[in-house]
Amino acid sequence: MRVVEGNRDRRRVEDQFFALLRSGLWNEVPDRTLFAGGTDWEALYNLAFRQTVTGIVTDGIDRLPKDCLPPEPERLDPFLGDMMATARRNAKLDAFIPKVFDALQGIPVLLVKGQSLAQDYPDPARRQPGDIDLLLPPSSYGAAREVLLPKATRVEEEVPEILHQGMYYGSIEVEVHGSISTLMSRKLDRQLAAMLEQQFDGRPHPSVTLGGAPVPVPEANFNAIYVFVHFLQHYWSGGVGLRQLMDWMTFVSVHKRDIHPILLETDLDRLRIKHLWEVFTGFAQEYLGCPAEKLPLAAAPDSRKDARIWRYIRESGNFGKNQDRSRGEEPWLVRKVHSFWRLVICDRLRHFRTFPKESLRFFAGAFGYGLQRLSDGE
Repeated sequence: MRVVEGNRDRRRVEDQFFALLRSGLWNEVPDRTLFAGGTDWEALYNLAFRQTVTGIVTDGIDRLPKDCLPPEPERLDPFLGDMMATARRNAKLDAFIPKVFDALQGIPVLLVKGQSLAQDYPDPARRQPGDIDLLLPPSSYGAAREVLLPKATRVEEEVPEILHQGMYYGSIEVEVHGSISTLMSRKLDRQLAAMLEQQFDGRPHPSVTLGGAPVPVPEANFNAIYVFVHFLQHYWSGGVGLRQLMDWMTFVSVHKRDIHPILLETDLDRLRIKHLWEVFTGFAQEYLGCPAEKLPLAAAPDSRKDARIWRYIRESGNFGKNQDRSRGEEPWLVRKVHSFWRLVICDRLRHFRTFPKESLRFFAGAFGYGLQRLSDGE
């Protein structure tokens, strides 16, 4: 009976969580009947915090009738504290980004993910920020590193295999990407590399305004696929948070008019990820309340698949933070074999029931990449 009660309590918290999340995303009034029997505010905060969507849930709380709020206002302090900290962090990153682009003047570079996608939320200041991501053609990756590294206060180890360099400027992390390699499928990565090169063929780019300055971002069709593939990469390789899925959903829903549907469908078919796109549009409708008409190539929700998707997102946590993967005290070979087993085999096949064809494809691709890394001694 205790287990049954625990499941019922968890479902109640999740129902309230998604009601508040939808309210924050779509400016709706939450269904008050979901809160009539009381609310475990601590459990609700913990769920929002783990999924890095506290600011948007807080927007939903602001729309609750007064009789649904806790009699002790201080119980909402964690939500309000996170919301204010998020706003300050967003303002700091937004002010810093134009300085980075000024330093890279003359080098072709685009702002991706993070702060560029925040602009598509009802209130950009409420999206919990991460780092600053820069995307460049492979030929410009080295030049960008040469400009930015001398000014960094701390530098992460470079990942030359995928042309990736992380660096810090105080508390601000900047990541330089010279590719969009997924390490999931060689054919997929070759096609994405060709799409990346096309972004830097001299075409004009749209921009977002940050810190009072225009900052270039990818064109809409490419960006829709890039953000979606980035989400898939985390979904199949260790863990993903709800915010990453929401980033994709908000972008494609806000920019639907800018996205050419025939070109999008052609690209998704060529990349062999159209079915995945369709399933996640169904999830966005069922769990996040996004109207189908706002989503390009929307498909009807599949409740069984959607439930499995949410279960995995809930259990894995943002970037897999809910999973204990520490093996630091074991010998190098044992750690590498375990990593190979976990990251290549387990992570790629755990979604077989939901996405059988794609899981086998990504397993085969990651297996090849993993064998190569093992043979190279990495």
